[in-house]
Amino acid sequence: MSVQTERTVEQSWAHYDRALDAIPMGTQTHSKAPREALRSIEPACIVRGKGCRVWDLDGNEYIDFRFGMGPVTLGYCFPPVDEAIRKQLESGIVFPYPHPLEAEVAERLIQIIPCADRVRFLKTGGEAMAATFRLARGFTGREILLTCGYHGWINTMRKGVPEAVRNLSQSLPWGDVTPFEEAFTSHPDQIAAVSVACSYGDIEKGDPFLADLRSLTEQHGALLIFDEIVTGFRLAIAGAQEYFGVTPDLAVFAKGISNGMPLACYLGKAEIMDRVKDVIISSTFGGDTLALAAAKAVINFYTTEPVIDTLWVRGRQLHQGFHEHCQRLGAPAKFRGLPPLGMLTFKHSNSSDLLTRFQAELLKRGVIPYSVYYTNFSHTEADIQEVIAVMGDALETMANEALFD
Repeated sequence: MSVQTERTVEQSWAHYDRALDAIPMGTQTHSKAPREALRSIEPACIVRGKGCRVWDLDGNEYIDFRFGMGPVTLGYCFPPVDEAIRKQLESGIVFPYPHPLEAEVAERLIQIIPCADRVRFLKTGGEAMAATFRLARGFTGREILLTCGYHGWINTMRKGVPEAVRNLSQSLPWGDVTPFEEAFTSHPDQIAAVSVACSYGDIEKGDPFLADLRSLTEQHGALLIFDEIVTGFRLAIAGAQEYFGVTPDLAVFAKGISNGMPLACYLGKAEIMDRVKDVIISSTFGGDTLALAAAKAVINFYTTEPVIDTLWVRGRQLHQGFHEHCQRLGAPAKFRGLPPLGMLTFKHSNSSDLLTRFQAELLKRGVIPYSVYYTNFSHTEADIQEVIAVMGDALETMANEALFD
């Protein structure tokens, strides 16, 4: 895929500028806001997707690695999922009582996820994480939470959150159990739960870190919650708990569970989940049938086809090809983390600018990068090879400008 010399994103940005008059930031998702520094390069509006490719408002085609910020693991317009949605649409979306799909999908999740005795559905991962926090507090009678990683905007203790609420949550780093041990010592019998989302760049530290957290929470009578929003249906079908062999008390799955349809679930031990009767977590749209039909199709496909294996194979291919170019050109860059969700980083005094420039060069050549490179079941070997060639061309352009010196 060569540099598109006559390529333009003018219509895309014109639409974005118009959107700013009606929508703060021009989008509902912070991570989807285009960068002003890449105004003439980065697409600001996508109108269509198929397989591993998307098209912007100006008609430019890209091989994608964002995939809606992670939910689309099988591919855009993936036939088995889309057919399930269309079929269900003929019968209705929401009803005055539960649809059978609620129990059917819950039963399938219980079969494939180690910690799941009971399952409940919501629409977003952050919302479901908030539900687990409320459950943990209701179950243990304690108030303090120890968190590790990002659990969605609802649970971010920044501006707009009362200080009294912020004081009930402590964010601690990934990979070292020592700060967690110290927190339990400082707050005896006050910590309701430890919630953890894997750090993608050094995810390998999950062994023994997650097992250490499991032992620590059991020792102190606190719950262990896994945020599997990204790792579920990607690192393994059951996410980090399957990959690392550590079973939490509660977990949240979203993103890949329904290939882009808005759905999340929180699940876990029966005695904890059953407390929703008095803790009260309820949502009108938690059981919408279109998302559940999509999830049922996704689960069926994952359990009959080598989806996880494919994500790993394509990721390894991408990482290896990129690293060969870096070695050839002396580029101070590499993929960190595991193949299905590797992070591309530069190690240089000017790392941030180099990364932005590299992403710009990829966009010019028809590849959409992200902080995490989400490989997809629809990426073929040829697609990844095409991307590797583009990466090599982009790095060579930068090397010729002596940017790595």
